[in-house]
Amino acid sequence: MVSGLGRDMNPADLTATDESRRGFYPTPLKLAEKMLKGLDFRYVSRILEPSAGKGDLIKAIAQTVRVRGCRDSVEVDAIELDPYLRQILKYEWSEEKKHELLEKDDPYRERAYNAEWTDKEREEHAMIREELAIRDAVSLHIVHDDFFTYRTWKAYDLIIMNPPFSNGDLHLLRALEVQKRGGKIICLLNAETIRNQYTATRKILAGKLKDLNAEIEYIEGAFSDAERRTGVTVAIVRVDIPKPEYESDIYSRMKKAAERRIETDPELQELITADFLEQAVQTYRVEVDATMEFIREYTAMSRYMRRDLDSGESDPIIKIMVYNNNGYGYGDFDLNKYMRTVRLKYWKALLRNKKFTGRLTSKLRERYQSEVRKMADYEFSMFNIKQVYFDMLDAMSKGINEAILELFDTLTVKYAHWDECKTTVHYFNGWKTNKAHKIGSKVIIPAYVHDSWMSSGEAWFDERKAYDVISDIEKAFDYLSAKPNEEYNLEARLHWAKTGSQTRNIRLKYFKIDFFKKGTMHIKFLPEAMPMVERLNIFGAQKHNWLPPNYGKSSYSVMTEEEKSIVDSFHGDGAAGSGENAYAEVMRNAEFYLAAPMRELPALMAPQSE
Repeated sequence: MVSGLGRDMNPADLTATDESRRGFYPTPLKLAEKMLKGLDFRYVSRILEPSAGKGDLIKAIAQTVRVRGCRDSVEVDAIELDPYLRQILKYEWSEEKKHELLEKDDPYRERAYNAEWTDKEREEHAMIREELAIRDAVSLHIVHDDFFTYRTWKAYDLIIMNPPFSNGDLHLLRALEVQKRGGKIICLLNAETIRNQYTATRKILAGKLKDLNAEIEYIEGAFSDAERRTGVTVAIVRVDIPKPEYESDIYSRMKKAAERRIETDPELQELITADFLEQAVQTYRVEVDATMEFIREYTAMSRYMRRDLDSGESDPIIKIMVYNNNGYGYGDFDLNKYMRTVRLKYWKALLRNKKFTGRLTSKLRERYQSEVRKMADYEFSMFNIKQVYFDMLDAMSKGINEAILELFDTLTVKYAHWDECKTTVHYFNGWKTNKAHKIGSKVIIPAYVHDSWMSSGEAWFDERKAYDVISDIEKAFDYLSAKPNEEYNLEARLHWAKTGSQTRNIRLKYFKIDFFKKGTMHIKFLPEAMPMVERLNIFGAQKHNWLPPNYGKSSYSVMTEEEKSIVDSFHGDGAAGSGENAYAEVMRNAEFYLAAPMRELPALMAPQSE
């Protein structure tokens, strides 16, 4: 409220034009607070007030920012058509006004705040301090006189307005146009502007508000006790326009060019549809080609974006910076640093892709991913993908064998010192040792998978923890299986069990499991999985040298008595000849039981040559 304006003075007298006089209804504080209710100023720092009047809404914004304490200040651009109101607005938020308030505050700052102060002095001092704090909360700029002729490229987080009731529809349509790049709008209108759509303009506005899911709140008597009174019902219109997703013309052109190359090359077209690796390489090439053209265009434009026109300073206002994969900037643009970063992005994506690494155990995945930074110096090409595949094949074979042997030990003696676990370990007389052991149809191992954040009606185990325990066991059995089920989804099975509050008899790919709150997991192998269990036993026993050196090479009949006794203990019950038939089955299916677990991985198909 302007100094000297009393309750008996009509605010319209402050205006210099008939147009302003008819439409000037200053926003009451309570109504302004309603307009600002729910607005999160953490995300609002640049504001446009296109019908500023003498600044009532701006003052309410300043008070709200100060009270909520979400930020120190906001930047407000103001537009006002009436020249007299512009002068009032300019004065109220000027350094001159602030200096006057400081001068009024000087006598109080020189005195100690104590009991000798009168109530009137305390009240006046508090009012001055409040006025000063409000002005610190807003940085105000009067940027134009007419909202309809205001042209700007500036982006506003919020447009808040109380336009003239007579043409509020036109003001709100203009605000929607200004905010088409995204942002919030809070607008006060005569309710009839929304309710009574008798003009083409109002119909257009109603359609746009519906499309944008605008919120409309009707308030009666909002101006019944205002500086300038009126009995009209008003509407607070709130619109939140999302930022548009722009398409890159450069990228689109590069992509279309690549697609045209595919269309004219039948062999390349076949590769693209058949091999996801070729598709990934093609996407990489399109991105880099588009970026190279963007850099060329930027370099050409930079001479027109100089920081200083007079001095001839060559540095541009806008600079391009390359950020590495951890989000740290390198400084000025460097083509080689960009290429390292984008190559690393694609190599990382490849090694996270389940089509490429889905069959690897967690240790093997970690091994791959720990080496990935070295790949930033190599082009993301089919040739290099092929080199990675074959160069690491031997390491994979060794890693898989280590993982399967580790699983064998985990399922046998690793936890055999536990009373519950040791009952499931099967022993046999090993070659030159009596410490030989094998896996039976049931295994018990620790599995601390308790979930303290479970929802009502769900099982108590944590899906992620359970997955980590089980997935490596299943992957090892995938290598031991002749035909693993490619459609199987462990995550989905565990989720189904958890949401169904099931902790016992959960059927998975190769076994059923029971979870116990004491921390153990019981594994009961399915009948169809027992050949893989037997293959795992043979693999583990051979790696530990518990079977005779000629096991799998010589028939039972030509073995020595000592060798036969080991086979009988391993495949039978220890009685003479009890293991002969089972050993004969192993010899008949040697390609399955005796072959190394490493096989060609469907997930790591050999890439096609370029």
